[in-house]
Amino acid sequence: MRSAIEKYRQFEILIPAASGEGAGHRGEDGRYIESILKTTLKKFLPDGLDILTGFILRAGVKSPDSGKKRRRDEDEHSTQLDLIVYDTEHMPVYQRFGDTAVVPPEGVIAVISVKKHLYRRELKHEFEALKNVAELCTQKNKKGPFIGLVGMDDKIRTDHPEESFEIVIESIKESQIEKCISYEEMPGFVGALKSWSIHKAHRKDKNQADYLLYVHSDGEEHLGIQFLLKGILDVYFSEGRGHGNEPGMFSFPGNRKMDAAIKSISYQKEKAGRYG
Repeated sequence: MRSAIEKYRQFEILIPAASGEGAGHRGEDGRYIESILKTTLKKFLPDGLDILTGFILRAGVKSPDSGKKRRRDEDEHSTQLDLIVYDTEHMPVYQRFGDTAVVPPEGVIAVISVKKHLYRRELKHEFEALKNVAELCTQKNKKGPFIGLVGMDDKIRTDHPEESFEIVIESIKESQIEKCISYEEMPGFVGALKSWSIHKAHRKDKNQADYLLYVHSDGEEHLGIQFLLKGILDVYFSEGRGHGNEPGMFSFPGNRKMDAAIKSISYQKEKAGRYG
């Protein structure tokens, strides 16, 4: 992860902005971060998983899992998504050009929104969009998809990660106001990779979502990537997906405590899922 951060720093130096932070082309700035993150994650994912960009299309047709409940549904599709972790080994795609694709929800393992910086004014919109994507993909008796929001750095409350933590949690709560959501549809990770990670802790009862903050000390740049990888593999190797046992490949500092009080978010009910 330290190497990935250094690659982006070099990009800023080679293609500098005329004023302010970042590179000289804002669109390429964001795409370069997506590319760095995709390359880093891909090194550790099973060969059957691809990382794509594009759209999820939930066709209004009957499938074996949906029975008659989807027979009269209309087609629904997501907004354009930065990173879609997709099980191409076992699931087809509707259309693909390189790494840009339109995919059905059944093969979606994770969706990650990528930003150069995390800004307070954008959080609620991002969480609402991710909530809609998660609802589109949620299936009965299957874990996932894993949902994440990633920035290279924190512009919510710079140098005040505990305050950023409070603001992130309030923004997640605000994104739930119009309709209740389930445990699986709530973000599994929010992080500024240079600075801190917010991780959704696993709960067997799933009657609320507990979030923990970890401020990255020197030498802990990898924590954000590890939380992302663990969330993705937890879904891929979960019961009902038929991929065997999850490998034990992640290491966290011994006796590492969270850096702020745990924040819990409750919701009205656990939904059965869009497929029945």
